[in-house]
Amino acid sequence: MTPDSPLKQMKVGPCRPKDLPALRKLLNEVFVQEREVTGDIFEYAPLMYTPENAENLRIVRHRGRIVGHAGILPRTIRWRGQTLRAGFVGGVCCRQSMRGRGVGTLAMRDAADHMARLGLDFGVLWTGSPGFYERLGWRTGGGLTRVSIAEAAGESPVVREIMPIDESPFGPDACHRLHEAAGRNEVIRTQEETATLLTTYYRGATLALEGGRPDGYFAHRDTDLGEIEGDAPTCIALLARAAEEGYRACPFPLHDPRLPAITEALPVQVTVQPLGMLLITGRESLVARICAESGASPEELGIGEDVSIEVLTARIFGQPDREPTDDPLPLDIHIGYLDRV
Repeated sequence: MTPDSPLKQMKVGPCRPKDLPALRKLLNEVFVQEREVTGDIFEYAPLMYTPENAENLRIVRHRGRIVGHAGILPRTIRWRGQTLRAGFVGGVCCRQSMRGRGVGTLAMRDAADHMARLGLDFGVLWTGSPGFYERLGWRTGGGLTRVSIAEAAGESPVVREIMPIDESPFGPDACHRLHEAAGRNEVIRTQEETATLLTTYYRGATLALEGGRPDGYFAHRDTDLGEIEGDAPTCIALLARAAEEGYRACPFPLHDPRLPAITEALPVQVTVQPLGMLLITGRESLVARICAESGASPEELGIGEDVSIEVLTARIFGQPDREPTDDPLPLDIHIGYLDRV
């Protein structure tokens, strides 16, 4: 590398609160203007882009100008009896004029090092271009089910009173109680997280009522549902209403037991896709927490020191094409919503 090479002139490190306006401008240039869409990236992930989280926004500078970024939002995930620490990575980008010079690689390597310094167990991100991240050690893992709703789902065979939450006598706490009672994949939000999610990220929620009491809900953003809760009959009623209102898809946890009844009652298409990409940054602590909860040794669980990172990732988080099992692993967590609250 020559002294005047672009990489030699780059510096990577934390964003400072005073740099947030410049970072916002770069992110909107890359993710909004270049893609000819509307919106503001800071509003898309309101907890990530704050002065309090600036230290975790890793930026690349070239001659004092911000040219790249990889943001981290540390989150606590409550899984069964254990607390896991994850880093949600987003806003990975490079200024258009600097692409092809290693800016993204520099930002992502610094982000991985920073997550390790923070003591996070793993990082997770969503991307349509996995090859770049695979070269940096990230691996596809986990899975969720996407239910595509036909334009005309037909009349629901299930009768429920359905109304927007803001037209009902109930609030986000009613949705939280339904979420908590269901315990999908044994990952539970706090009441505050649910309230934040429904009021800052999703554009609203719709309740299903039975006997005048909340029996289920869906939350929506743009053309898709972000999540749905309720038993199978309630979900059938909600999905039928969602189709009437123009929503086209909804995520479900992998191998969700409600799906057979839903697919029998409604003209929907079900596909399985990866949860995202994962990078284990705290192997020892992650393994220890899983073993503490399961009461088994790393060797018994197939996550001992001798297994490769590929095997470890697949064993802990599973793969989309795996069959359901009563085994304590994979750690089948539907965590897509947690980077929004």
